[in-house]
Amino acid sequence: MSKIENWLRGAMGQGRKEMEVNFSDVLDAQRGIDGSLLEESVAIWCALLRAQQNTWTWEGLSSGDYLEIGVLNGKSASVLAHFSRAYGNCLTIVDPIIQYRTRQTLDAISPRVSYLEIVSENLRFSEYHRKNLRSLSFAHIDGMHRFSAVMSDIAACEDMLGPFGVISIDDFHTDLFPQIPAAVYRYLYSGVSDLCIFLIGFNKAYLCRNIAKKYYMRFVREGLLQALEAMGKKLTLVKTDRNDNFNAFAIAAFQGERLYGNEHET
Repeated sequence: MSKIENWLRGAMGQGRKEMEVNFSDVLDAQRGIDGSLLEESVAIWCALLRAQQNTWTWEGLSSGDYLEIGVLNGKSASVLAHFSRAYGNCLTIVDPIIQYRTRQTLDAISPRVSYLEIVSENLRFSEYHRKNLRSLSFAHIDGMHRFSAVMSDIAACEDMLGPFGVISIDDFHTDLFPQIPAAVYRYLYSGVSDLCIFLIGFNKAYLCRNIAKKYYMRFVREGLLQALEAMGKKLTLVKTDRNDNFNAFAIAAFQGERLYGNEHET
């Protein structure tokens, strides 16, 4: 068995005696928090965070922390807080105003949550940015939805993203915020970014560095549906095109079959 097959086996949960984070606990906790996070996205996050955590054991790599830009009531941050508690890494929240009750909610889940009350456009000039260059494992961008703010947030997260880190961008391809995908595609095709999209679905886009794309694309193709079904989510993996300029999967509500599209590798 090749090294990547061993990595993927771990990423898909095979050979593990138990999961570090109980999906039911994560789901129940976020259900009690006001917000619009879809349960399908919660399941996708859980699957990706487990797959991402497996890379920490690879030679030359190590564990990394989590970041959320824009927290409101802490619904999505609660998912990251559960993994922070289980994996022993830190979660940092960036928002100009962080409510006391939001802090209470997250602190009750994990003791490893910190808060940075700044405008996210200033993140690149902060001490936090300097200390976390190329080291973060997962970043969720859900701050100001303006074109310029999204561009700035992606740039800051790219600076801090570790080699196999993942960036999740909220409200992607929704009717209310057409400027978000416009900003993402503009940034990615600027010619200076090392990021690429590997998965889109349920109002979120998932980005990684180009060096990590093969790993995440293979995990999505071979392990994601299995992981989601183990969490009770029956979805369809979509691949309708393959092009050097854009090559990513989509995940959608069940379409009557597990795979949709004629561009899935066999």
